[in-house]
Amino acid sequence: MKDEIMKEIRATSETLHDMAEHTGFIKRLLKGDANTKTYGEYIYNLYFVYKAIEDNLEKNKDNKVVEKFAIPKVYRAEEMLKDVKYLLGDDYKNTELLMSTKVFVNRINVVGKEQPELLIAHAYTRYLADLFGGRTIFEIVKKHYNIPDEGLNYYMFPKIDNLRAFVMDYHGKLNEMELCDSLREKFLNEVAISYIYNVSISNELEFIRYGKEDK
Repeated sequence: MKDEIMKEIRATSETLHDMAEHTGFIKRLLKGDANTKTYGEYIYNLYFVYKAIEDNLEKNKDNKVVEKFAIPKVYRAEEMLKDVKYLLGDDYKNTELLMSTKVFVNRINVVGKEQPELLIAHAYTRYLADLFGGRTIFEIVKKHYNIPDEGLNYYMFPKIDNLRAFVMDYHGKLNEMELCDSLREKFLNEVAISYIYNVSISNELEFIRYGKEDK
């Protein structure tokens, strides 16, 4: 039944979700062992992921599934670019994208062209993580790295009055998606793929900047 999809998502991605929070650069960041520049590089890479998600959601708003998830007030790319400019200064334009980021962005663009409904898998993994855990990460980053609010726009949602209500509504939209069995299976697989790409970015950045890839 369609209202069971959230349960299936959790069952499919629980291990990967845990991995995304406890490996690579994210693990280091949350322990307070990173630095502001590398954090800026991380946000720079995520910026391109979000821009790809948001651009493709907007391009596919005519799709009856996608239209419910093209929600500008939750979009992050514009806010993240502000953070990147603050954290990296004018040098941000010279920052090289991670290979993992390039592959991830390509995947999102391909999905946007070939199977737009699967974009929601990527929107889900990013936006709900931001809405659920964003405030916690905001406090950790602010405390350990002394970054003021003007460098932490990524975690702020001034256009959403009630975050909890928004999340519940988002869950409701996910449960109401009308997907045939084959597309439903592809969607669940795409959620897992999205987590894997996110972990890859974290691990690659950890390896490049700190000399070891988290196992």
